Amino acid sequence: MKNLLLVIAEVVVCYLAIILLNKKYKTDGLYVFAIIATFMSCIMGLKQITILEKIDVPTGLGVTTSLIIAGNIITQKRGPQEVKTYLALILVTALVSCCFLNLSGLMEGSDYNKFANKSYNSIFEYNLRVYLGTIVSIIVGVWLSSKLYYTLKKIKNKIPISNIFTIVITELVETLLFVLIAYLFEPSKSEIVFDIIFCIIFRYIIKILIGIFGTIPIYITNKFN
Repeated sequence: MKNLLLVIAEVVVCYLAIILLNKKYKTDGLYVFAIIATFMSCIMGLKQITILEKIDVPTGLGVTTSLIIAGNIITQKRGPQEVKTYLALILVTALVSCCFLNLSGLMEGSDYNKFANKSYNSIFEYNLRVYLGTIVSIIVGVWLSSKLYYTLKKIKNKIPISNIFTIVITELVETLLFVLIAYLFEPSKSEIVFDIIFCIIFRYIIKILIGIFGTIPIYITNKFN
């Protein structure tokens, strides 16, 4: 229950940040959020937590979903062309973060505080598949979400309808990409097929709920000039 409450707190913080940054700095505020959230996603995706005592999922679900929601806000207010800049910022931030975090993990640590150094290395040195899964799934998720959201917006400009239908489809693709890239053929799991299916189902459900809740910041920010 504690982990679930912390995930909820993570989502609330992300969505409040989106609202406040967009209100203060308009689209530039969402660009700032993209840089911060992408960097945090690269780190948080390396840790797994257990929710409801049996569901193992990576942390950062709220952060990655909020990146898609922020992209939908840009699409709602500025159109899909503006999302290209947003995607470029995410890609550059993710690649730079990946390079520096992995390079620092490869550096030989000093004898001072060596246990902390070994823990750091174990986190950032052997998780390239998780990084790749995070980067690819976020980029594809934001791009696909923007396309779907804009199409639905042209058909019927209703924020709840556009966002919910977009989230349902986008999160399925995003979840499949991340889980398959990060965990498929993982040798450390004996029941890998069952683990992957279980992870896909519950990660998808959780991210759909987070994404549907993201209708609120889209609606609020649409009222800003």
